[in-house]
Amino acid sequence: MTDILYDIPQTQLAIWFAVVAVGVTFLGLLLVKPLLRMLVGRSPDLNDTISHSTAMVSLFYGLLIGLLTVAAYQNRERVDQSIRNEAGAVGALYSDLGSYPEPIRSDVKAMLRDYTLYTIYRDWPAHQQGETLNGGANRADAMRQRLASFAPGTVSSEIVHREVMSRFQEFSSFRQQRLNGVTTKIPAVLWYAVMVGAAINIMLLLMLRIRLVPHFVLGTINAFFLGMILFVIVALDNPLRGERSLQPTAFQTLWDRQMIWDEPQS
Repeated sequence: MTDILYDIPQTQLAIWFAVVAVGVTFLGLLLVKPLLRMLVGRSPDLNDTISHSTAMVSLFYGLLIGLLTVAAYQNRERVDQSIRNEAGAVGALYSDLGSYPEPIRSDVKAMLRDYTLYTIYRDWPAHQQGETLNGGANRADAMRQRLASFAPGTVSSEIVHREVMSRFQEFSSFRQQRLNGVTTKIPAVLWYAVMVGAAINIMLLLMLRIRLVPHFVLGTINAFFLGMILFVIVALDNPLRGERSLQPTAFQTLWDRQMIWDEPQS
């Protein structure tokens, strides 16, 4: 699916899908239907024959569309869950650092605040353009090195430090899952199958022997429904791309409710 579609506002995109689908059907009824009538003839059982073919095509096409819709929704939910998990891991790390002595406590907390703001204001705009930046990885590596340099002086601090390092590994895993979401989308070959199937369904509709006005009405209803189904798949696909992407709400909530209160006052 072309990337330009992800930059169109959702309402406008839905209208465009409906208009294009209905417009193609209208043009087909006016320009293509007469040619098809010449090719297939005027046999009395033409509609029955087309109905049998349409039933078979619609069955397999409906299964394809249904599976793609479910797959796109599951991809979106999986990426959304990884975002919430990453924000939760950052928040847990931030709370656990309260048990550390100075200066490592303030140092790593400052790094986590910087990482959170970078994720919200730098990573997300890049994700919406289909890109990933190196700044987040550099910040995560700096935090890892700072934590690794800490030498616990007591048994209790060693237990806390071991737990924090375990949480940091979880954070790294969730972060990688979120980054993988930048490239999570339906493969191009499936989009080709979807578009070919849509064209075949419209072609079979045009071949029916029906008076022009009822044909227009029937074609409009079917084309509008087809356009809306394709819109839903596009809207769910590529969950971090464009204006309809998932938002860093979990990170913003983390900053507003937990981190902003510890921000140094100038």
